[in-house]
Amino acid sequence: MPNPSIRSRGFTLIEILCVVVILAIAAVLVIPQISSRGDLKAAAAARTVMADIAYAQNRAIAKQATQYVKFDVASHTYSVQEGTTPATGTNPITLKPYTQTFGSTALDDVTLTSASFDSKDTIAFDEIGAPYSYDSVAGTAALATGQIKIASDGYTMTLTVQPYTGEITISTP
Repeated sequence: MPNPSIRSRGFTLIEILCVVVILAIAAVLVIPQISSRGDLKAAAAARTVMADIAYAQNRAIAKQATQYVKFDVASHTYSVQEGTTPATGTNPITLKPYTQTFGSTALDDVTLTSASFDSKDTIAFDEIGAPYSYDSVAGTAALATGQIKIASDGYTMTLTVQPYTGEITISTP
């Protein structure tokens, strides 16, 4: 016969139910926040745009030829272009035209809300990497500063391209 003074080591039903209730409450609070991460989507899209602009700037320095990044806010796209008359370049990874579309699988639920480089939609980089706003109609360029705004689920990220250096900074309003 077992000794009644020795208590078995285990959890009671009440203790287990309390833990389950606490975990259920935590799950109800955390799961909705995980599914709608517009801030992370906007930040990822901003880093993608920043990398593509830096790629165009570095390519301009390496090739000693002007490189362009043309933004089309109406269709939520941008393309990296090259040559004396801008033509869409080739993405070195996919070997397809270097065009990025917001709202596609890579940039899902993200929109390009504005892109302006001294009121132009194209930024050009010369052979030393200096940024210029490019007017495709007149074919002229002027030293530029500019901003690109990206939004997702109410979150907005602003990329700013500095004049002279082409340094890119990302901020939230």
